[in-house]
Amino acid sequence: MGRRPTSEAFRAGFTLHDYVEMSFPERVMEVMDPHLIQKLEADGRDHILESIISVLRIGVMCSSQSPRDRMEMGDAVNQLHSIRNLLLRLDQ
Repeated sequence: MGRRPTSEAFRAGFTLHDYVEMSFPERVMEVMDPHLIQKLEADGRDHILESIISVLRIGVMCSSQSPRDRMEMGDAVNQLHSIRNLLLRLDQ
């Protein structure tokens, strides 16, 4: 089940970034709202789930503790545009 950024688990130096990063790739669905997952799966919109996972991955790469380890903003924007364009094509 998902956690809130104000959860007790995040008060001892464990961050939301750590939680999401540790979930990749096997447990990434655990960080997502279970109601959203259930709705998207019921509607047959698994491609949206895959896109959300891609966005989470970009978020993790952009929020690394060390600036050197972060994804370049231009690369992040390009990847986000690619995800958006894919979704727009699939929803036509």
